[in-house]
Amino acid sequence: MKNEVKGVSAESVERQLSRLRNSPLFSHSRRYPIFLDYVVRKTLDGHGDQLKERTVGVEAFGRPSSYDLNADPVVRVTAGEVRKRLAQYYYEPDHQHELRIELRPGSYVPEFRLVGETPGFATEAALDPVETSVVEDAGRVDSPPSTSVTIQPLPSLAVPDTALSPQARKWRRVAACFGVALLFATGGAVLPLLHRPSATDTFWRPVVEANGPVLISVASVVAMVNSNAVAPNPSSVSGHPLALDPIAISDATALSSIQQVLSVREKTSTLESSTGTSFADLQKGPVVLISGFNNQWTMRITNPLRFYFVRTSTDDYTIQDRTNPKQVWGINTAGPFVKMDRDFGIVARFHDPTTEQIVVVAAGIGENGTIAASRFLTDERYLSELKRERRLPLPEQNFEAVVETQIIDGKPGPPRVVATYLW
Repeated sequence: MKNEVKGVSAESVERQLSRLRNSPLFSHSRRYPIFLDYVVRKTLDGHGDQLKERTVGVEAFGRPSSYDLNADPVVRVTAGEVRKRLAQYYYEPDHQHELRIELRPGSYVPEFRLVGETPGFATEAALDPVETSVVEDAGRVDSPPSTSVTIQPLPSLAVPDTALSPQARKWRRVAACFGVALLFATGGAVLPLLHRPSATDTFWRPVVEANGPVLISVASVVAMVNSNAVAPNPSSVSGHPLALDPIAISDATALSSIQQVLSVREKTSTLESSTGTSFADLQKGPVVLISGFNNQWTMRITNPLRFYFVRTSTDDYTIQDRTNPKQVWGINTAGPFVKMDRDFGIVARFHDPTTEQIVVVAAGIGENGTIAASRFLTDERYLSELKRERRLPLPEQNFEAVVETQIIDGKPGPPRVVATYLW
């Protein structure tokens, strides 16, 4: 560990780090202190150049080295929240004269300085009188020991009030008031931009802020072979695996993406198969429904919505528009799977009047539609595009959309919105 960084001793930084960790802004979270500890100590060790998003994700949060930065933006989200909390901490009068640990936007390398000092020229005397001698030595690093430099102050160019006419003094006061007002107006306009929530934050906010853990109800493979969609009771050892309600890989993929979004935002979740989910379970808190035709709760809860699932024949599975019966998106399952070139899904976030809870839906007609739907709800790129088009729902709005994905070699491509509805 370095003795100091740009004139600030490592001991002072450690003490300030301890103050921050013990403040309510950081002590009530597990992830924010981990991030702050890691980037500060990495910088004190002289390895600030290694503070890249993937490195922080792997070393601080235990992510695998090949993890998807877009699907799991834990580092970016945490860094943004830490910046905001640092600003809140130093805004309080009791902390305004403490050593500042700052994290500039776009960087994971912290800077250390005192109030009133420009970055890189901080001294310690105002913070810790016991370290005055250390700081005095640090202040003479760039000056030869035998050289004495005297800096003469420049003459003041300000005109005293007594030399001005009453009218001029009046206009000076008006100009000063105008300048202060402009400063506050500019600050009020710029500060919200520094902490603007992402499109993903906006979409998931009602779920994250709702009371109770999120129930994720995933379609069961049992529902595909059991018309009653009820798992059999295991009367024997051989019957036990079927009663476990195995899920499809596509649904597991969707589940993983959604759980990452919730985990990054420190929202707990529970998992249940659709056949094991009761109506009472749906009434306890926010709900995420994964998959379409093989999830009985998706079929029931989305049935009153504008876009809903309909099986029109033995082999034809569709999504229909209640306001426009001629508008149908569907696939025919009679042909070979390898020749299927597209799939469709429903994504939604709405307040369900039956359960009186927030419900999020990521459901496809087929497995590729479910994967595409979950990608749309968890990838900042797609939600940001929706925001640019002014179709991203506000937290108090209900939202439903139909997404389409092209299938290449049996795998889904990017989701594309083909219809949306806000209410």
